[in-house]
Amino acid sequence: MAPTPTPTPESQLLATVQAATTSALARSSTPELRAMLADISIGLTSAQALAAPKLFQLTHRLGEREVVKLLVVILRAFVDSLRVKEKPDAADLIELAGTLAQTYTHDSLKDIILALKEARTQGTNFFQALDVSTLYRLLTEYFDRKARYLEHRHLDQKATGASTEATAVQLLGQAAPRMLEHVAQQIPSDHPNAAALRQKLSITKARETRGLITPEQAAEQRAEARQATQRKERADW
Repeated sequence: MAPTPTPTPESQLLATVQAATTSALARSSTPELRAMLADISIGLTSAQALAAPKLFQLTHRLGEREVVKLLVVILRAFVDSLRVKEKPDAADLIELAGTLAQTYTHDSLKDIILALKEARTQGTNFFQALDVSTLYRLLTEYFDRKARYLEHRHLDQKATGASTEATAVQLLGQAAPRMLEHVAQQIPSDHPNAAALRQKLSITKARETRGLITPEQAAEQRAEARQATQRKERADW
């Protein structure tokens, strides 16, 4: 019997969220939920957030309500982690979660987690108050940074691709003359002077190797051999 796989923080979070109502999740977070989100955020990078399932994919798989509930949990945990006097209430968070689900359809839950993590760890000053407009601004700033990250990555990939292509063209340019020479020196087996031409090429190679003729003279003799392989159409050939 195969061992039962260990639940991931993501699967545990989803199971907990599915068992609760949206309003209950929006009113307050629990230490367990915050611990799950903290576990997901450990070592989280922009590349990982980019590769994570998008909100529209989760909506298709889980339903819009469950996606909104997941967003509510993330927002509530962030709000509860801040020591400010004025905070958004449950209705504010549910409304914001619905807006995010409709606005950032091609981004991921991990994008939202990373955005709020960066806002908290980079020393954002909330001046003892946090409202929905501030939350939305923090997320907008994150997605602006993400857009720049994607643009720079695209330019880097484009530059790398151009460099690779240039190298390939250069190598092909270096190899082409040798390839053409090799093909040109393949004497047809039905050529009436095939044996003599092969012997001529062998002698040329041997004389060049021994230094009896210069590379230029060797190239000239090979050119003569190539010329000799070009036959006119004749009935007796």
